Amino acid sequence: MENAKYKILLVEDDELDQIAFRGLLETEKLPYECTVARSAAQAREILNAQRFDIVISDYMLGDGTALDILEFAKNTPFIFVTGVGDEELAVKVMKAGACDYLVKDIEGNYLKTVPITVENAVNHKKMQEKLKLLSHAIMSTDDGIFITDMEHKIIFVNSAFCETYGYKETEIIGRDDSILWEKSDTKAGGKKSYQVVGGWEIGFYHKRKDGSEFPVSLTSSVVKDDAGSEVAIVSVARDISERIMFEESLRAENLKLKNLLSAKEKASGVSLR
Repeated sequence: MENAKYKILLVEDDELDQIAFRGLLETEKLPYECTVARSAAQAREILNAQRFDIVISDYMLGDGTALDILEFAKNTPFIFVTGVGDEELAVKVMKAGACDYLVKDIEGNYLKTVPITVENAVNHKKMQEKLKLLSHAIMSTDDGIFITDMEHKIIFVNSAFCETYGYKETEIIGRDDSILWEKSDTKAGGKKSYQVVGGWEIGFYHKRKDGSEFPVSLTSSVVKDDAGSEVAIVSVARDISERIMFEESLRAENLKLKNLLSAKEKASGVSLR
């Protein structure tokens, strides 16, 4: 377990259970800073004024239930405590947004599972935040990103992809990625290719929904799971139409200059290069 200091709000109206929980912290030397709320009303008041890493709440309270507190916890991982045989209640509260639950027994053995339950809840929260950050980053990038499974069926596209290719997400998910390739040429395995000035980068022409083609700089990477098996392919496609037009314009200007110099050399009989 990580040696982290967690701020915990314990919502418990039974004084003996409060003492037992504090005893756990002392006996196990758990790195928790614990605040106790003795009612749902007090818990709501505290949550409006402070932030916590974890909320642990008994389900049945003298002035309400854990559900009366859950919405005030906002993005804080919420663990509720219920009695033996209340599995249906557990499902109800989990659906409402709780991340885990503890089953209270008369002997108090459930307290032994508090440390691992808290650690799992915190780690789950961190993972959610990372996934949310990654999702925002992918959706806000200017490059079109699409992910396919290993059978080349598209399973994800970002906003930039939809804007560039002209598809709605619902129109492209589940389609084979071959729908993106311009196939009027047999080069590069049936995918029309181009080569930019300098000769070091090879790209392809893709098709929009309306059938128009445009040049893309394409980068693809295989995604592997924890076992090392290949599970998906992530591709980043950048529309470089303006770049290609600039390079073609540059080549045209260079050709004009070369022809002009050649004409002057012929007229003067003197080499200008």
